Amino acid sequence: MVHRVFNAWDGLNGEIGKQIDAQAPCPISGEHASIVLCDRDRYGYPLRTVISQATGLVYTDPRADDDSIDDFYRTTYRRFYKSASKPKWKHTARNAYIAGQRVEMIKTLAAKGAAVLDIGTGSGELLYVGRRNGLDMQGIEVDQAYAQFGRRSYGVKIINESLRNAVLPEQHFDIVTIFHVLEHLSDPQAALAKVSAILKPGGYVLIEVPNVDSLDAQFHQKWHPGHLFHFNCSTLSALATVCGLETLSVHTCQRRNVVGATLTKPFLPTKATWQALVADNFENTLQLLQCQAKQNWHTNWYERLGRARQKLKRNLCEWTISLSEGNRRKLVDKVTRNQAT
Repeated sequence: MVHRVFNAWDGLNGEIGKQIDAQAPCPISGEHASIVLCDRDRYGYPLRTVISQATGLVYTDPRADDDSIDDFYRTTYRRFYKSASKPKWKHTARNAYIAGQRVEMIKTLAAKGAAVLDIGTGSGELLYVGRRNGLDMQGIEVDQAYAQFGRRSYGVKIINESLRNAVLPEQHFDIVTIFHVLEHLSDPQAALAKVSAILKPGGYVLIEVPNVDSLDAQFHQKWHPGHLFHFNCSTLSALATVCGLETLSVHTCQRRNVVGATLTKPFLPTKATWQALVADNFENTLQLLQCQAKQNWHTNWYERLGRARQKLKRNLCEWTISLSEGNRRKLVDKVTRNQAT
């Protein structure tokens, strides 16, 4: 059952394909004109998802208030969806592997001693691996149990607060990372504007979000109730521009299910406009999603079978290495050491 915080829609103005004025404006354009894409989440519960006619950004409308969303992620999210108040051992192994990859990415942009802030740091593996590589790492994690776990297990610096409420020094960080967090936030425009404010001129932002254009998931599986915004390459770049950031690169992964971007805070204000970045994006995204909505369950069955095999293989590897080590810090060390060889 979906948590009550996502039951914000009263069921009105939910006819699929209908043009409406969304309650919340598009955070890129500030306009309300939109088309209803879907009236249910992936579990079949009421959730209205719209696409902005000005930009092609897809988002949940209406949404719960900011405090309710923050409270949900502070106390409930991981227990509700992952049935755990601290990461499972296999998740520590997975997080360690991903942290190793991300630290290598960070090192291509900054020298040792660089101040790095990881927003939504979870249980802190990235902070630990980054610190071990000579970076001045700090994290923000709204979940109380996970923040405490990271501090206790790895001795890392974690601010236990939402990004919205966290007090952070302006123009302080060389790099800010925000991996698979922006889509959960109630106001991504305010979030990226705050990131821009705390970043040094010439600093970088590394960001990843799910890709709404992905062909990897069926249409009705895209609408996770906790994902309030659904970006693609165009809308992520446009939002960055609105917040005073410049997109150096934007890309999708092999199966196009994730959008990754490297942003920078220019020394002088950028002259780019969001309108140029989302030209034709509404029409293209709407057409793609409408085509996906008509596909049946066996479309791309071969690719889905391949993903299932990969997931099984990954789980077996994670459990195998997890069973070989009974200390979290030593497990992270072992995974990253094996990764480097």
